[in-house]
Amino acid sequence: MLNLQLDVARVDYRGCVEVLLPQLVEHCAAKSAPNETDRFLAGLGAEAVPAACALLEEMSADDKDRMVVWLVSAHEERMRDSANRHLAELFGASIVRVGRFAALDRPGSRLAQLAEQVDADYSALLRSPLVNDGIERIGSEYAILKSAAKLAVQMGTHLSGESLEKQALLLLNSTRVRQRLVDALQGAVRQAGLDVELENVTVERSTAVLLPQGGTAPIPGSFEERMMRRLAERAAALRNGR
Repeated sequence: MLNLQLDVARVDYRGCVEVLLPQLVEHCAAKSAPNETDRFLAGLGAEAVPAACALLEEMSADDKDRMVVWLVSAHEERMRDSANRHLAELFGASIVRVGRFAALDRPGSRLAQLAEQVDADYSALLRSPLVNDGIERIGSEYAILKSAAKLAVQMGTHLSGESLEKQALLLLNSTRVRQRLVDALQGAVRQAGLDVELENVTVERSTAVLLPQGGTAPIPGSFEERMMRRLAERAAALRNGR
């Protein structure tokens, strides 16, 4: 298993709210057994987006990031499925699949995204069109390097276990492939409604589970409660023309 850490360079908070919040409100309204948060958002209805956008003007950078974490958590399945579609297009087949997808609020007003429990067919990865294209793009002035790369791929497909994983990690973290990964995942999150600009991706062996299990939102319950209260206050102010 692998983890993909995506560094976020820029977030359009208003754009994220305008796309993701209405879908969340509709989802909450359609639930047959809503919880307290579901009932609250369904009750706000069309007032949810203007209230949240007005609230953005009053929020700190950290709280804005926590709002994005909250929205991504609510749309995790949508984000994950979009990421897997774009990765399948990138590699020519469904050989790299994301199991969990979330945003993380890092210290110092830094937002990151994490694709976790990433399952990869390493042998197929080394034979993928993306790898072949990268090798073929090596110029004729580097003929020896090009031949060595082709030999490494041929040998790599016969390796097993840890050695094969090391070859795959080297490939995924290479400059050319890393940029293609960033571009693919950028398209994935934008298509899913998350208006952010990604600047880098780091692929690592999965040594620990960083995201909560069982669909629990990776955001403190106290923040969600405070967010709901402030949304209610802003919605009331908007209704009263303030």
